[in-house]
Amino acid sequence: MTIQDVFEAVGAHSAGKITDADLKEIESVACPGAGACGGQFTANTMAMALEFIGLTPMGLGNVPATDPRKDDAAYRSGTLVMELLRKGVTPRQILTRKAFENAIAAVAATGGSTNAVLHLLAMAKEAEIELRIEDFDVISQRTPLLADMKPWGRFTAVDLYNAGGMALLAKRLLDAGLLHQNQVTTGLKTLEEEASTAKEAPGQEVVRQLSDPIKSTGGLMILKGNLAPEGCVLKRLDTKNPIIADRRGCLTAKKRPWTPQ
Repeated sequence: MTIQDVFEAVGAHSAGKITDADLKEIESVACPGAGACGGQFTANTMAMALEFIGLTPMGLGNVPATDPRKDDAAYRSGTLVMELLRKGVTPRQILTRKAFENAIAAVAATGGSTNAVLHLLAMAKEAEIELRIEDFDVISQRTPLLADMKPWGRFTAVDLYNAGGMALLAKRLLDAGLLHQNQVTTGLKTLEEEASTAKEAPGQEVVRQLSDPIKSTGGLMILKGNLAPEGCVLKRLDTKNPIIADRRGCLTAKKRPWTPQ
């Protein structure tokens, strides 16, 4: 359960459909401890994007908050900072155009937060990398939706971690030829070297096989029209209802087809 389930429960409670005790129980299991909410919302989406862009060493950014391995991740991060400093590796050496495209592919493959568009565009501007909102649409159209993640799917960030983590997702996308190779990371390895360490949990259902994607295209879609002349971002995930908005509910077409004019 995630914060989304709490929101639904608050509405159900207001409508008299569940009791105070029911609401309390849902709140307790949806937010059981420290860390970000488990859905593929902004926090987990950007943690993933930073691993694919190379600023976070693969496998360190998505360790669950209370997992004993969190201490090891923190220690490894500290040692890498000093090693990167000695070697003279700077963020601008990592933040290439290809690295941004890798991050966008990961967001598309997991149906990640639409806020990733805002944050990655801002990062690209700071790094003086040319990146346009239209690029997200191009990359999403060629990237299959592979990870079955909440808020629209079944699983949480912890489930993804236990299934094989970001390395497993990276391996899938590399096998499909959808990620740029030879991109340096703060782990002092290339992205493909990091992905080669992936250990897929037997029987996991979080990350689909390339032969059986949830959808053949990714979870992001960029539209332009009279409502948003400079562009807007939507999540396109529901196979029965082609367009579902995820930006403060500004555009929705669940019950009937909708074509931007």
